Amino acid sequence: MRDVNKIGVIMFGLLGDVLIRTPVIRALKDIYPGAKIIAIIDPIGAPLLQNNGYVDELIIVQRNQKNKLEKNLGKIKAVFAIRKQKFDLIVNLYNGGSSPTMVFLSNARYKLGFCQQKNKYVYNVINECEVDRLTKTQSLYSYMMSIVEPLSDKRYDLTPVFEPKDEIDEKMKLYLGEFDQDLDNVYVLNLGASKVDKLLDMDKYVLLVEYAYSKYGFIPAIILNPGQEYLQNDFISKFIQPKNIPHIKLGPLSLSEIASVIKLTKFISTPDTGVMHLAMALDAYIYAIFTYTHPVFVELGNEKFISVFEGFDEGKLHQRQDISLETLKRNIDVLFLTLSKND
Repeated sequence: MRDVNKIGVIMFGLLGDVLIRTPVIRALKDIYPGAKIIAIIDPIGAPLLQNNGYVDELIIVQRNQKNKLEKNLGKIKAVFAIRKQKFDLIVNLYNGGSSPTMVFLSNARYKLGFCQQKNKYVYNVINECEVDRLTKTQSLYSYMMSIVEPLSDKRYDLTPVFEPKDEIDEKMKLYLGEFDQDLDNVYVLNLGASKVDKLLDMDKYVLLVEYAYSKYGFIPAIILNPGQEYLQNDFISKFIQPKNIPHIKLGPLSLSEIASVIKLTKFISTPDTGVMHLAMALDAYIYAIFTYTHPVFVELGNEKFISVFEGFDEGKLHQRQDISLETLKRNIDVLFLTLSKND
């Protein structure tokens, strides 16, 4: 495939979904270094890509309007915006919803889809395979990257991409300095997740925080999750303050500001959610808590990534995890051992 000068990439979804797809954009820029890459995304994904060096432009689609008429109008506007670009290549990393229709109506010369792609007739470039690659490879990152196999036989880095601005780091240094804590003994604690089944019980978080403080002298900087503000408020007022555990209560922060806080502290404890993928992009130390989904979906073989779960039955990739205190402690010890080796 030659003369590819403009590429559209459909990458709808929540924060984690968008970040999982960012390595593909980096790979496309490597395959077609002179091409202009335009990401087609939901509004929630825009902050993740606005400073991405591999993305030249964004098309933001209003897909989630409550009013059915407004929702359909948003899709029609998106189709016109896509057709107006006259893409040489359009890549569908979303696969579901109205995305195949957008590809079909895109007027792009080349239309690239996954192996086992829905509405396969829409695409004229596809990775042929006999079995569903998501089941076969399991890792969402490697599955996403498999889409470029018809374009290149090169093996690409699967690490997600997020590029915070340097001036935000300086701003957050000043912000964290107001709490008068040694940042070498601070970690970020994210309590929130998009799905309730990904949340660890509060009493277990308390035991986790107590253990990290009593054994290692580390204190949490607790994220305020938009729409889940009660998690931070309840955790501090009902559990942390009564036990007199030092902590930092973070205020409302943008994604870039949260990224800077992660960079400026020692590690992050988080459920399997978008903030976890953000930390992966920053090459941070991550204490990743899996209460339902198997970590094989996201692990990239990085020793800085500590997967915390109790155990999955053979063949099961989704199973509720009742994580014991012993498991939480053991993995905290593994994390601090890894930190000590690399300091």
